[in-house]
Formats: sequence, C-alpha cells, structure tokens
Amino acid sequence: MGYIIPIAEFGNYLLYSILVGYVALQFVPESKKPNLYIPKPVLLLSTLGIFFFTLGPIAQTVSYFQEGVGLIIAIQSVILDFQVGRAWIVIGLLSTFLYLAILLNGSKYIQALLLLLMIVAVGYSSHVASLSFWAGLWSHSTHFLFITLWTGILIHVAWFSKEETNWSTFLRWFTPLAILCVLIIIFSGIYLMLFMVEPKDYVKSWSLPYGQMLLLKHISIIPVLIFAFINGVLLRKSIKIPSFNPKPWIRGESILIFIVFYITAVMGTLSPPHEVEFTVKSEGASKWVESLLGRNILTTEPIQLSYSFQSVMLIIFALLFLILILFSFKQRRAVLSITFGVIFIVVLYLGLMFSLLI
Repeated sequence: MGYIIPIAEFGNYLLYSILVGYVALQFVPESKKPNLYIPKPVLLLSTLGIFFFTLGPIAQTVSYFQEGVGLIIAIQSVILDFQVGRAWIVIGLLSTFLYLAILLNGSKYIQALLLLLMIVAVGYSSHVASLSFWAGLWSHSTHFLFITLWTGILIHVAWFSKEETNWSTFLRWFTPLAILCVLIIIFSGIYLMLFMVEPKDYVKSWSLPYGQMLLLKHISIIPVLIFAFINGVLLRKSIKIPSFNPKPWIRGESILIFIVFYITAVMGTLSPPHEVEFTVKSEGASKWVESLLGRNILTTEPIQLSYSFQSVMLIIFALLFLILILFSFKQRRAVLSITFGVIFIVVLYLGLMFSLLI
C-alpha cells in the first residue's frame, strides 16, 4: 500500500495535466501553437484513470479503520461520510460526463466546466480543506489548477507536437502565462504550507518524513525554474537557428516537473506535522535522517542550521551544477542539463541535511 498510493497520486497529477492541457489548448488558435496531435484513446483513458487513481486516498483511509470496524463498514463510512469519499463520487460522475464529451467531440466550454468542477472536487478532498474548509478548498483548488495548466500545456507541446512550427508565436503568449502560473503556484503553495508546518518549525520538520519530502519538493522546484527560464527566455533566440530543435528542452522541463509531482504524491501519503515536537515524541523521527546523520532524534528543541566545511562545499557544488544546466544549454545537450538538474537536487539536499545541528 505504501508504494501504490504515491503512484496513484502521481498518476492523478499526470492525467489531470494531460486533460487540462488538452482543453486549454483548444482555446488557442492553430496559428499560435505547434502542430499538435494527441490520440483520443489517451484522453479517454486519462478520464478513466482519474476515476481509478482517485481511489488511492480512499484505500489509504480505509486501511486506517478496517481493523477496528471491519472492511465493509470502513469502506461504507469512508465513501459516504468522509470528504475524500464524497469527492470520489463527484469526480466519478464528472469524469464519466467528460469521457462522453471528449468521445462525442462535445463543446470545449462543457469540457472546461467539467474539468474545473473536478479540480474543485480535488480541493474539497484535500487535507487543508478538512482543517479550514473555504480557505483550504479555494487555495488547494487554485494551486492544483495552475500546476496542471502550466504542466499540461508543456506536456502537449513537448510530447505531442508533430512539427517545429509556430514556436515563436507560442512562446510569445505562453511565457507570460507560465510566469503567472509559477507566481500563483508559489504564493498558494506557501499559503498551503502554513497549514501544515509553522515557519519557525520548518527546519525542525526535516527530522520527519513529511518534512523530508517538503524539503525535497522545494529543492526540486529550483531546476524546474531554471529550465523555465531557458525555455521562456533563452529559447526565443535559439529557435531562430534552423537546425535547433526546442522540444528536448521542453521535455526536460516536463521531466523535472514529474519529479516534483512524485515527491508531492509521496507527501500526500504522510501525516503533516502540525506540531513537530509532539510528532517526533509520539511517532519518532525519520529513520533515514537518523541513519544519515548518525544520531537518534528524541526531540527537535536543539535542531538548527549550523554550516560546516562539508555542508558548505556540498552547497557550492550544488550551485555549480545549477550553473552547468545553463552551460549545457549553450552546448545544446538537453540530456546533460536534465542530469545536472537531478544531481543538483541530490547534492543540495545532502548539503542542507549535513548542515543540521542536533
């Protein structure tokens, strides 16, 4: 169960992105986007996939209660009484209608409305909405909408474009849209994080599995932003060169976003540490962190950042790998840039972890 749920959550992010990107690009004139072709079965399977992948959180919740009340009662209670269960029923109905709308080439406005309601249902089922309903509902829905909008368009252009045409006109409108999406994602993400971890406990939360994933998510966003800069700014000049192919760089950005998706999916399976000190004392610290640092963590009171020679060197190396991403763009080596992005995530993570004073 521990491995299946993150895969299901990752699948939801991916499939929602594919559908949001498809619907959004229907509103863009053909002259302002590359020539795109996505097989209809992919879209139809995406709507079905959402219906089944959304069962992941339900299965996780049922597993918490089945030992106490039995499997049948647990399933009935979760589906009918919990927000995550009621959201699944709504998403199931809406995804069925969306399936039919895509199959029958229905109005793009109807498709957009159905998809928007599905995203609101995702916000309704979120952990934040259970803490503060209206604030959590709209903040999570907004966060999810703009993530899937930005990523969805990238996925279609990177993986479903047939020819390198209209790239200049595409970047002319997509770059400001991407900047807007990123700004909204960052601000809504910070707002959502405040429900989970207090700013004063951010570093201390690294001692817990949820805090580890939160740190990795924040680190992994950095190379994504570097790729966004490459594709939004540097790519405009390079596409004037006839032999230059922009798709590998768009694909590179989408691959790094997939890493963020999976980390976020893992976070969704972990208990948010609303009170870090209490969580450490009641549930224990992350075994991985204790093994990495060679310490048993019984309390978070003494945890703080204290940079050593080792940690500073790792952080410097991480920044060098970040610079090498840009250098690789000049060398026209997208695979190398992606590799440097992944190495940056690992090295900066280790540099920050070895900076912890316990």
